[in-house]
Amino acid sequence: MSRPIFYLLTLGCPKNQVDSRQIKGMLTEKGYALTEAPQAADIILVNTCGFVDEAKEESINAILRLARYKELGSCRLLVVLGCLAQRYGKELAAALPEVDFFFGVSDWARLTETLAGQWEGPAGGAGDRRLIIGRPERYLFSNQWALNQTGVEEPAGYVKIAEGCDNHCTFCVIPRIRGSYRSRPPEDILAEVAERVRRGMREAVLIAQDTGAYGRDSRPAGSLAGLLRLLSDVDGLTRIRIMYCYPEGVNDELLAAMRHPKVCPYLDLPLQHVDDGVLRRMGRPLDGGRSRQILTGLRQRVPGLAIRSTFMVGFPGETPAAFQSLLDFLAEYQLERVGFFAFSPQPGTAAAKLPGQVAAAEKERRLALAQSLQSEILARLEGRRVGQTLDVFIDRALREEKGVWHYEGRTCRDAPEVDGAVNFRGPASLPAGSIASVRITHSQDYLLLGEMVDESGQ
Repeated sequence: MSRPIFYLLTLGCPKNQVDSRQIKGMLTEKGYALTEAPQAADIILVNTCGFVDEAKEESINAILRLARYKELGSCRLLVVLGCLAQRYGKELAAALPEVDFFFGVSDWARLTETLAGQWEGPAGGAGDRRLIIGRPERYLFSNQWALNQTGVEEPAGYVKIAEGCDNHCTFCVIPRIRGSYRSRPPEDILAEVAERVRRGMREAVLIAQDTGAYGRDSRPAGSLAGLLRLLSDVDGLTRIRIMYCYPEGVNDELLAAMRHPKVCPYLDLPLQHVDDGVLRRMGRPLDGGRSRQILTGLRQRVPGLAIRSTFMVGFPGETPAAFQSLLDFLAEYQLERVGFFAFSPQPGTAAAKLPGQVAAAEKERRLALAQSLQSEILARLEGRRVGQTLDVFIDRALREEKGVWHYEGRTCRDAPEVDGAVNFRGPASLPAGSIASVRITHSQDYLLLGEMVDESGQ
């Protein structure tokens, strides 16, 4: 029997990308072969997102699109994994007979045992046997699977440091989907990062549902600051970036650890709003005044700090005055990187039943206003970079034109995939993951353009 060939589509957030990396490593270890062509796969897997309506629709559309390869390609088994399966497994099983198996977020380690007998017997499961969905309380992570990858590492890589969430915001289903907060042992994280650096990774992007809570559940207790100190000693690692750090996790110990030159002066703080009434209804632990104090202290204590945040508009009870307070906050604090979302009521959440629901058209209007204001702020902030010489982390070579090479990279202010980029010209053979000095010549929204300068500044 030839090696089964699998194709894996990953949807959703970077945490799903880490899970997919694990799944690939696990299947490869068991003799399965990976393909990038779904029409050539014996098994098609879809790692889904189920956080908001748009993500659900994207996942279902992808499943239906890939199901066609059961007739048009060589696909024998279609498998759905991840958040959407965890949350809506029974409903999906009834609506999507094309799918052979559904695995929950803590159950995909059973994938290989489930598939083991499929090549000789009838494909797929029947009834409840299609549903392999348990409680999301196990922490699924194996360094062996994470490192069982082909090829060299990308220059920047996501490193998941914890699973689940203990923040019960009224609009969010993540604790129900992913379970309670579980930190990975620091020695496991350190071993993973050290090996991936040996294979070519130079920037470790730390992710979790709340990185600031790292280690609180451990015995003895640990901390994000302690993890940063460990990772800062990894030879060859040049950058460490902190994502998804709730503001209440910011303390003196963390700020001290961030002063290490390897730690990017960058913090992703999901504030969600600044109006006290809206924050109370969201179930957020801090009020607007405390968030402002934290931001002011960060600016004073971490020179050159870039702050990313996310805000939700149109939350139930968000009055015009509350929305205006958010706009005023944005204008005053001039955050470097901001994402906006319109409130989307999720079944089973407290927020979906709150009074004062905002009309869809009004939510879209507020979303457009907030985005427009932030675009103006961004244009001013990025415009100030013109004429400066910045250290740029090289992600990849773009092209060569008449002996001149064009590269794409990022400053410390930019996380991969979600923030801006720097495109610049330089000499041949600049390796991905290295740092180039680039004089910025133009600014175009989230894209900076520049020219590499040599050691003499020319």
